[in-house]
Amino acid sequence: MQIIEVDGSQGEGGGQILRSSLTLAAIFQKPVRIFNIRAGRKVPGLRPQHLQSALVVSKMSGGTIKGAEIGSTEIVYSPHPLPEKFTDLIDVRTAGSISLIAQTIIPISIFGGVELDVEIRGGTEVPNSPTIDYLMKLVVPVYEKLGAEISLDLKKRGYYPRGGGDVIVKCSSSADLKPIQLLSQDKSPVRILSISRQLPAHVASRQAEAAMKLLKLSSLKVENPRLDSVGECLSPGSSILIYESGSDKFIGASALGERGKSAESVGEEAGIHFLSEVKSGASVDSHLADMLVTLLSCIPGKSAFRTSALTDHFSTNCEISKKITGCEIETRKSGDSWSVEIVGSPEKPN
Repeated sequence: MQIIEVDGSQGEGGGQILRSSLTLAAIFQKPVRIFNIRAGRKVPGLRPQHLQSALVVSKMSGGTIKGAEIGSTEIVYSPHPLPEKFTDLIDVRTAGSISLIAQTIIPISIFGGVELDVEIRGGTEVPNSPTIDYLMKLVVPVYEKLGAEISLDLKKRGYYPRGGGDVIVKCSSSADLKPIQLLSQDKSPVRILSISRQLPAHVASRQAEAAMKLLKLSSLKVENPRLDSVGECLSPGSSILIYESGSDKFIGASALGERGKSAESVGEEAGIHFLSEVKSGASVDSHLADMLVTLLSCIPGKSAFRTSALTDHFSTNCEISKKITGCEIETRKSGDSWSVEIVGSPEKPN
């Protein structure tokens, strides 16, 4: 079979190209060569987090992978037939994102028919990555809407720099995965989840209060915030998630605390981002949109959603998905949002 060539410097030029390419290559059983990996970054090539994703995909499929080492700017991955079940302990040994690793292997489980039961250790809330709360409250419900059965059990949170978070991921797929239409304008209650670890309890309270102050200026119905500041953690940290999750609408925004950044600034940052998403008329926020591309490209038939903006990650995932799956993607501006239609691959995964 001819190897699919993917330029890792295209689009956003980061680790997302690697993860999406490997995920789809495993699902569709197509060999892939990824070169110029993170070529434009200050430190180019594979970092520990990216390497871990590549290794676990290879292990999950029993495939072969060449060039999988820190600093490598090129890998060649040849998948083998997927197993019926995959069980493993995946330890990043840093604050590398648990969410990004989960995002890499869950679609393989869903579309490859692999029963997944893994424990992932690393960071649950880290920069440049969806938080574990975003994954549980927004991404998992979309997976379930497709027909998958997913369980994420958060054992321990992990913040930068030491990580130490622990999540159990279990997943299995339905034999009947169907296209979805996420176009609803219905309003669901807005929820706030404010978290802190190894910090005074008032940090989580102040984050939530700052977000509430902003949201009250809108006409949105906002539930009382949920505060969580109790639990062990190797490094201190905080985060907040504001989200609206209904049957056909999934909007969320999160922010992370950091040294020198006030709790109020964290809450305000998430609140401003959330209100921007809602005011656009989107049914799916801009970060979830790029994740949906990979999933919906695997399902025959037409899926559709409306999002606030087309990010670099979105555009990159579109190009990779079209190249590997043969899907068709159409976008058009509609008012303050974008309509996206994806006709999934006519090929049967795995």
